[in-house]
Amino acid sequence: MSGLLLGGIGFAATIAMIFLEIPVAVALGLTGIVGAAMIIGFDGAVAIGATTVWGSLTNYTLTMLPLFVMMGNLAARSGLSTKLYQSMAVLLGHRRGGLALATIGASAGFGMISGSSLATTATMGRIAMPEMQEAGYSRALSAGSVAAGGTLGILIPPSTVLVIYAFIAEQSIRSLLLATAGPIVLAVSLYCLAIWVPMWMGWSSAPQRARAGASERRGAFKELLPPLGIFGLIMGGLYSGVFTANETAAIGAAVVLAYGLLTRRLSRDGLMSAIMDTALTCGALYLVLIGANLFNFFLALSGLPFSLTDMFSGILDQPLLVILLMLLIYLVLGTLMDSLAMLLLTVPLFVPVAQAAGIDLVWFGIFAVTVVEMGLITPPVGMNLFVLKTVSPEVKLTELWTGVAPFVVADLVRVAIIIAIPAIVIWLPYHAT
Repeated sequence: MSGLLLGGIGFAATIAMIFLEIPVAVALGLTGIVGAAMIIGFDGAVAIGATTVWGSLTNYTLTMLPLFVMMGNLAARSGLSTKLYQSMAVLLGHRRGGLALATIGASAGFGMISGSSLATTATMGRIAMPEMQEAGYSRALSAGSVAAGGTLGILIPPSTVLVIYAFIAEQSIRSLLLATAGPIVLAVSLYCLAIWVPMWMGWSSAPQRARAGASERRGAFKELLPPLGIFGLIMGGLYSGVFTANETAAIGAAVVLAYGLLTRRLSRDGLMSAIMDTALTCGALYLVLIGANLFNFFLALSGLPFSLTDMFSGILDQPLLVILLMLLIYLVLGTLMDSLAMLLLTVPLFVPVAQAAGIDLVWFGIFAVTVVEMGLITPPVGMNLFVLKTVSPEVKLTELWTGVAPFVVADLVRVAIIIAIPAIVIWLPYHAT
């Protein structure tokens, strides 16, 4: 059996295992080690496997991963995440559509802490959906803002998915984190329009509420200062060059720990729980990375990435066409699997093609993450829609599809703008000190 055919069979088998809900780490690692053994023999595959495990566990780039995860867990145990929606609802709830706007903002903040689109959607579905329903918001608007808001966290530093992309694609994590600034502003702005335009057109209802008192607004603003300060510290340190990405992770975790202890919001049990959750999460992430490295090595041995580049050779002088084809593939995959699985499967194949087409890999990382997340809310079977349907079973699928439609349009506009004006992504990374 030729290496190319074996690579194709291995790739298909991995997708099949993921669809059968076999853990991603197991699917990737099993395909990688078995496929490599069939090409270079069992002894060679075992030797490469041992080297891969050691290299993944000792890689300097990945030292920030446990620190970023710890920062998120400490923030959750210190109450930083639980106050986000309530504070934003107080500050914005009196405006028409204010609770939906608060959902978008709180989802972005919670996603920054949790690092998971599905977890953010589930959590905000339990918190925001009942309040919007009680306030008289249409179920379509409520569901759409929750499902779409869940996709924002993956772009906001610290982003574990971007750290993993940087590791696989061998790119600077600092550059990738800085590159998120423009797309984040663009995404939030377009999502606000996706809320306002249907209201202006009379397609959704969002009654106004009485404005909160001055003291309540001041209290809500104070609750927002810590997470905003932490985000400002991360981006400010990265932009100024005062901190490296690894130092930023360490300082961020230390600041959140100090906040929790000084405000007495972080108990001893909470600290131990955060440490245990960090260990479990990082153990799972490192297993995924080890599996991804084994899978990547197998693909390289099979020659599949190089064959894919040859298949694209006729259009490599047309980067826009290459990007559009990748966009289509990501949209299809986004309806079937989660964002991390998609990136781990496609990055080893797409990065060589992007390089051959002259596409900047920092830009491509932001593009890929953005498109992957868009697939999670694309009807009829976006993963975020299923999660929200599970949390709020009273919401009909037709209401979900209607609710996310303006946000899908907003995402398409965002991707089009990023493609048309790549400087939105790459200007800051290449001009920061």
